[in-house]
Amino acid sequence: MLSKSLRENLVFVAVSLVAFTAMPALAPAQTTYDPVNFTEPLKLSRGSLTPLSPEGIYLTHEESCEFVVTEFGWVESQCAGLENLVFGSPSDLDTLIVEKPNSEGYVEFDDWEDGAPREAIDEIWESYVEGTKAQSERLGVDIAAKGWKVYPTLDQQRAFMFYAIELDWGGEAITNITATLFDRKGYITFKLVPVSEELDESQMEGLVRQVLESYRSAPDQAYANYTTGDKVAAAGAVGVLATLMGVKYGKGFFAAALAVVLAFAKKAWFLLIAIPLALVKFFRRKKD
Repeated sequence: MLSKSLRENLVFVAVSLVAFTAMPALAPAQTTYDPVNFTEPLKLSRGSLTPLSPEGIYLTHEESCEFVVTEFGWVESQCAGLENLVFGSPSDLDTLIVEKPNSEGYVEFDDWEDGAPREAIDEIWESYVEGTKAQSERLGVDIAAKGWKVYPTLDQQRAFMFYAIELDWGGEAITNITATLFDRKGYITFKLVPVSEELDESQMEGLVRQVLESYRSAPDQAYANYTTGDKVAAAGAVGVLATLMGVKYGKGFFAAALAVVLAFAKKAWFLLIAIPLALVKFFRRKKD
């Protein structure tokens, strides 16, 4: 069962998220969670994840969903995009959020061929900032996008993209790291919450590479397995970046869609990133 102090933390986070979820917070139920020692490869929808630390643990998809539904009053459809929550693997990674894979088709990199398309990325950023401002005003909470901590980078040889954004949330600095691994059918997105907010660009890139190199695509599902006749996505890598940031991307223009904060809330990512460190420590103590 959850301890009283941990329950108080959960209640605090649930209540603080009422404004963002636009639904009532429910009192946490008496639920027991059973984190799994991450010592064997974790099977995912289109691949598997290899443990990178003997201290790692994870919640199954069912328990990850049960957690956000039971403890925070979300409906099951809101956690449909979640695959698994992984803690402490590698050891300098607090929380890894694995999303369900996108299956819109093989993503071509033509729009990124000559290096990062800076004009397009700048427009995506401007829309992201404007959307965040609008959401901040609507919610009455000071939210500001401070800038890139890692500029969007596409590694075409290894077929992955990653970036990191610094947000100011009510005076608190928050770093969100997003990494996307492309495969034959689309892509898989990982949200990384590092143990330290002080990581520099090189350290964050190293952390991303560690995580992505621990992922193994299912047989014949890797990006390199593409064959003529496979479904090809309508959007290229730039379109994927816009989608991940909650910005609508179209022919020659960008428009602010729902602010990324609201997008996170709808998919439960904001909630999951906001899991208190006490919860992580609780799971680790239980494992020990």
